Parts: sequence; structure tokens; C-alpha cells
Amino acid sequence: MINNRVCTKIKILRLEKNFTQDYLAEQLNISQSYYAKIENGKKEMSIKMFFDVLKILEVDIVSFVSELKE
Repeated sequence: MINNRVCTKIKILRLEKNFTQDYLAEQLNISQSYYAKIENGKKEMSIKMFFDVLKILEVDIVSFVSELKE
């Protein structure tokens, strides 16, 4: 399961890009409510979806993980 720090970081990155939950959900082909549950740590995200989110947010995995350590 993706932990809450990861979900929080994804939310921060989404807000920095001025992307809505609707936009990310649309790009992932899921509902906004399902995306919101993922972002709030109430639903699990597959590894594929995690990498899809990073791609949409234009963040590479190395940068993402290094920022989590800070």
C-alpha cells in the first residue's frame, strides 16, 4: 500500500501544477471520487497508476523519492 506521505506529496505536486483532481482522474481514466480517495490514502493505488501519476505530474521517480526523504 502506498503510504500517506506519498499521497500527501502527490497532492502537493498536483496543487503546484494547478491541476484539479478532476483533471488527474480524467487522465487516469478513473472517477474524481476514486482519485480523491487515493489522494487521501483511503484507496490503494497500483504501482502502474503511481508511475502514471508521476508522468502526468512530470516528476521522475528519483526526484520524487529524494523529496520524500527531506
